[in-house]
Amino acid sequence: MSTFAVFGMNENFAREEARRKVRDFKIEKGNRIELTMSQWLDAVEARVIKIMDGKRVVQLSSMFDAPQFASEYAEMVRKNGRSRDVRVRAKVKVPATNTRSKSAIKISWIDYSTEQAAA
Repeated sequence: MSTFAVFGMNENFAREEARRKVRDFKIEKGNRIELTMSQWLDAVEARVIKIMDGKRVVQLSSMFDAPQFASEYAEMVRKNGRSRDVRVRAKVKVPATNTRSKSAIKISWIDYSTEQAAA
């Protein structure tokens, strides 16, 4: 049985990540300079833009046991705000390419489409 999840990037996730990553100070010429709230918010917005323009995708949903539930969630993500590269992926077992591993298989995510399910 496969497990399905929604991957992509949306503005809400990018904003939360930017808030965690942007520091409230900067270092100039060896001196620590505290940022004001407006400077910090500007830095957060710049980081959000950078994240949304990038290529990185993350798992946006918890795991679903049926692809139609994941597809519905993906549609909700697309409708609620700015998003990019939103797709449903299935968790599958593939042969391991690393001969040093103890297991002959590894778990990986592949893009899921309804055409694959029909075949």
